[in-house]
Amino acid sequence: MRPLLLLFCYLKVATAFVSASRGGVAPSSTSLAGGYDATIGADPKTPIQFFVLPGNTCPYVQRTHITLIELGLPYDVTEVTGMPKPDWYLKINPRGKVPAIRVPTADYAVIYESAICNEFLCDYATFRQQKQTLMPMDPFMRARIRLLNDHCDNVFSKTQFTFLMNKDEEKHFECMNQMEEALRMYEDALVESKGPYLLGEDFTIADLHLLPFIQRLTITLKHWKEYELPTDKFPKLVEWVQSCLERDSVKESSMTREKTIEVYSHFVEADYSFGGLNKNK
Repeated sequence: MRPLLLLFCYLKVATAFVSASRGGVAPSSTSLAGGYDATIGADPKTPIQFFVLPGNTCPYVQRTHITLIELGLPYDVTEVTGMPKPDWYLKINPRGKVPAIRVPTADYAVIYESAICNEFLCDYATFRQQKQTLMPMDPFMRARIRLLNDHCDNVFSKTQFTFLMNKDEEKHFECMNQMEEALRMYEDALVESKGPYLLGEDFTIADLHLLPFIQRLTITLKHWKEYELPTDKFPKLVEWVQSCLERDSVKESSMTREKTIEVYSHFVEADYSFGGLNKNK
């Protein structure tokens, strides 16, 4: 079970903003090992420290990785390995999850949970007088994004992993139909917005919040369930996937198809719970 926990992180509660104590100063590095104490290795000139799992395996980390790239914010990557998480990382994020970001230039402030990280980064870019469209200023659009993201975290992702992990043939179509019902919200959003993205012309946090899960869905369900998104039911969603996959930020932050299958084969073989997302009994 230990290697599984290293490969996947789970987002459940979206509340966190803490202040981290400032450590000593040393030159920053990229892809630091999990045993390295990053609390004493931060270069105060580093705008943002980005804490991740190795190998781009975590969909929650990918959300924030895409956000950083889209905003063009400079950042330094620190890989966190080991289970339980090393003490130095628990000083940064007491929950031990990734992603987390730390801003040395802001008294080493720490933000964690992917949805909160992403909204913070958009606000941070705006505060720096940088134009960004990932998180609109319009309050109705912001609420719309949060509703779509809540649906992803609390409805869709559960149906996705329950379908993937189901081993009862009699429940195959039941699980598939539940997932497709959850996906209907995104198809309707794309029809309403006229695309190519969930809110219209601009690629936003709503798109990057959902994409890592759809990206994994298209690979894993085809491999294990011989399932592909039906174009007759989800024509706009299929087009949306392709539009998103063409973005440089997505290409840079993604696993290969082969790597995705390798990672998820461990989960399928172990009947992994995905932190409660797998609802099979």
